Amino acid sequence: MKIAITGHKKGIGKAFAEQLATQGHEIVGISRSDGENIRRTAHTASLIEPCDMLINNAISLYAQTELLFEVWHRWADIKEVHHIWNISTRVCEWDHDQDIHGLTMRESMQYRNQKMALELAHRQLNAQPSNIKMLLIRPGSVKTQSFSDPASVSAEEYVSSVLKQQELF
Repeated sequence: MKIAITGHKKGIGKAFAEQLATQGHEIVGISRSDGENIRRTAHTASLIEPCDMLINNAISLYAQTELLFEVWHRWADIKEVHHIWNISTRVCEWDHDQDIHGLTMRESMQYRNQKMALELAHRQLNAQPSNIKMLLIRPGSVKTQSFSDPASVSAEEYVSSVLKQQELF
């Protein structure tokens, strides 16, 4: 399977890229460190379009949600099954804003708002007829940043548990 992964050089995206490549999948990595920017939505979608799956992981303001819409609409009328896994956060389960370890309250609120927009778009698109199989993934405390909670699970452990749960892999 040909799998596009945004943010494939760090954290959860890197763990997905490494583990899926080990399983024999072809990885199309899309990261800023390689000169790509998901805010260039049409360009990024053109890299993803020939793939069978998107792991929509990277966040850059609301570009993660915009990319979801663009890719979904490009794939919506295709007869072959495609997959989109949207990486959100358990922060969306909160009923009010809270400080996120390592972020200011403003940054915490913006992050939660951006991920909640992604989740709403996920639900809207998932309700539409298509051959796109969508999965919303809400990681909890995963060690992806230097300021991550020391008790967090490693990205490698987290991704391994996600892949074990999915029939696709």
